[in-house]
This record gives sequence, structure tokens and C-alpha cells, in this order.
Amino acid sequence: MFTIVGLGLSACSKSENAGIEEARKQAAAENKAKMNDPNLQVKKIDPPVPGQQKLTCAQLVDADKFTQLLGETAPVVVHQMKDDGEAAASCSIIRGGKPPSEAEQTALKKKNGRLGVMPGDEICNIATYCWTIEAADRFAKKCVESKANMDTALGFPACLRVMPEGEADKNNYKFFDDDTKCIIGVRGGPSMVDNDIIGKCAKGAHDLIGPDQIKPGAAPAAPAGSGSGA
Repeated sequence: MFTIVGLGLSACSKSENAGIEEARKQAAAENKAKMNDPNLQVKKIDPPVPGQQKLTCAQLVDADKFTQLLGETAPVVVHQMKDDGEAAASCSIIRGGKPPSEAEQTALKKKNGRLGVMPGDEICNIATYCWTIEAADRFAKKCVESKANMDTALGFPACLRVMPEGEADKNNYKFFDDDTKCIIGVRGGPSMVDNDIIGKCAKGAHDLIGPDQIKPGAAPAAPAGSGSGA
């Protein structure tokens, strides 16, 4: 009698083990199917410029187009700056032409009370922040929290910060760019107090910088008139 019961328990145990093994194999097969299903796979999202790679200002800023946009009489020069460690590129647009003589500078200062932006001076700076994953709503929230204003006067939402500088109030812009998914910052040069021109620089950055311009190693936008500086 004891022998019969023992055989029954042994048979039951083998049956249970077989069922468990079959369930394990089925679960493994289902998991494998899910891993191979593109609709169920988690897609990796990279920042616009991965790996904190640097961009060149020659590829970002088309000097000829910015010359026309800003209404400059001489071609602008684009300098690659090195003072912004968080930006994929920091680019200064420099006024072209021949600097006035000392006598001409004295006359200008007497007439206008200031020299303004001379040939060789910075008109504006464009910095591209492309190493993080950003979103328009999150950027707008950060702008308001920083006590700046979301402004649409340029034709697109931009975080506007007014910077008092002597007798002038200079506009600084930052905006989330829908095309590139970068944050782009634009400020005027040290002698630039014309907010209309600073706004044109910001609009140019918004309209002329796209996905092709933020690809590391992309061809220069406008080789002529580009340079590098510290």
C-alpha cells in the first residue's frame, strides 16, 4: 500500500514540474516576441547634438544671409567663441568694413555722443544649447519661473529678459527651436543698444538655423567671411 502511494506522489510531482517548465518556456517565448515587436520596444531618445559634441559657427551661421537680414553695408564676419561651456557653439556676428580713423571716431562721438558698433565690433551673439532633451512647455515654465517674460513680438515664442546697461535697456532672447529641438540664446554685442537689430539677430537664428545646421561635421553654411576668435 505504501508503495502505491509513493508512486502516485512521484507521478504528480513530475506532472507539476512539467507544467511549470512549459509555463516558463511560454513566458520566455512571449517576452522574446515582445522584444522583437517594434511597436512595444522603448525607443531611445537622444539630444539634438549627442555626446556634447561641438558645432562650428561656419556651419551654423550663413554670413551672407545675416548680412542681408541685418541690413549691413559690408559683409559680416562670423567668429567662433570659446566662452560658453554649456553651448554646442557660441557664435559672434562681427560688423564688417574698415574701422574709422581716430579723427572720424572723434567726429562720430561728438555727433552721436557714442561710437556705437564699429567695424570689427560684435553686433550680436548666437549660442546653441543642444546637449539636453528639451520641450517647449517645460522651457516656457522655466522662463516664467526665472522672472522673465514669454514674448511673441518676433513672430514666435521667446523668453525675453531686459538687461539694463547704462542708459540703455538691452533685450536678451532665448527660445526653444521647434525645428532643431535646441535652446537658442541671442544677445547684443557690448556696444549694441539697438533692440531692433538684436531682434533681427534672434529672428535670423530662428529662421536660418535648422536640423541640417546642427549636425556635427556638417558642411559650412558660408565659408567666405568666417573666422575664429577667443
